[in-house]
Amino acid sequence: MEALVNYKMMSGLIRWKNKSLAAFTLESLLKSALAIFIMFITIELPAQSKNITFETPADIQWAGVDRPGDLFLILKTGEVLKYDKTGKKIGTHTFKASPTLYEPLDGIQSFYFISDGNQYGNISADMTEVSQHQLDPSFAISPWLVCPSLHELWMMDSSDFSIKKTKLKSTSISLESIVIHLPSKNIKDYIYMREYQNYLFLLDKNAGIHVYSGLGKFIKTIGQKDLAYFNFLGEEIYFMKGKQLVFIDLFSDETRTLTLPLTCKFALLNDDKLYSVELNKVTISDFKPY
Repeated sequence: MEALVNYKMMSGLIRWKNKSLAAFTLESLLKSALAIFIMFITIELPAQSKNITFETPADIQWAGVDRPGDLFLILKTGEVLKYDKTGKKIGTHTFKASPTLYEPLDGIQSFYFISDGNQYGNISADMTEVSQHQLDPSFAISPWLVCPSLHELWMMDSSDFSIKKTKLKSTSISLESIVIHLPSKNIKDYIYMREYQNYLFLLDKNAGIHVYSGLGKFIKTIGQKDLAYFNFLGEEIYFMKGKQLVFIDLFSDETRTLTLPLTCKFALLNDDKLYSVELNKVTISDFKPY
């Protein structure tokens, strides 16, 4: 009889321990699962980033971005500033006068042209090394705009409204095209020129953006009058119209628009950032262009 009582007591004790162990194990599992879930939420939902804003020491005359997405600013004082997408200043170079045309290029070097003296050259990625060349007077009587084309140069000559291109290493003229289609003959209307994907783009503030083939043949005019600038993103050209960015596919002519979060003078993009450039202030914000 005593043995039977002891057996029942032991059985009850074992059952109690098993229930306690099961409850403890379940509680541990729930705590572990909750910890993992919280960690997952923390990883997947990072804190929203804040805009980065900085001011410039003088008014901004022009702005552009290079292919890696760094920002270039030209001030009215002739100073050229370069920033990365975190707002950190990479470098600066000061000209005696603001460049007539500036091309940020590919991140390795940038290009400049100064019509006063017909000088052009390249600036290194850190803005510390600057080359300087004199444009051969036999290329153009009165060079108005000059932009790079690999190891060559495109030029617009204001004396006869012609577009010219040099041969390899800019040793001589390889082609010349008289721009007979231009709606006006005021040379000051032509404010920017750039080659992209073997096409030449000429900004005419009186009409829009004139597009030429690599051989200097006129193709079409896109955009509208009174544009201050244009830039490229992949296979699209874009420019600002009011509070929107207008994108036009270079090959299909498909058009789309994006509303800008801020009012600005220049709105420039890289893959994940928007540079909103005002008179003497820049705001960098997260932005998805697609």
